[in-house]
Amino acid sequence: MLENVLMLALLGVMAFFQNMAFTLVSRSRNSADPNYHRYCAWGSNGIWFICQILIVKNVWVAIHQGQWWYAGLAGLIYTIMTTEGSVLMMKRLLKTESGARRVGARLTELSKTKVTGSGSGGSGSGSYTRKSG
Repeated sequence: MLENVLMLALLGVMAFFQNMAFTLVSRSRNSADPNYHRYCAWGSNGIWFICQILIVKNVWVAIHQGQWWYAGLAGLIYTIMTTEGSVLMMKRLLKTESGARRVGARLTELSKTKVTGSGSGGSGSGSYTRKSG
């Protein structure tokens, strides 16, 4: 019984960190810093892998042993902890993101460059130039 409690606690902690890392990698993907995204992805994917092992241990085994209540409890813990981990990380990132690491930084860079041109009704023979503005 103690082992089950400890495994559920470990699942909860890892699920919390998993979604913190997932939120971080999701936001880093929308930044203008590829190396930042690389490091975030390594962390997120590593924690995801560990969580999959814990899910198999806690849920899959319980289902095969007919312990549906235990599988349901593990699912509930996983759902609550992943949600709260994601929300906490988003709150933290909203306070700290700046520069190339903030969400939308790439779009901000692209919007500084405007495309202007004159076409000939879609025939493909128009000339287009990029102007910074």
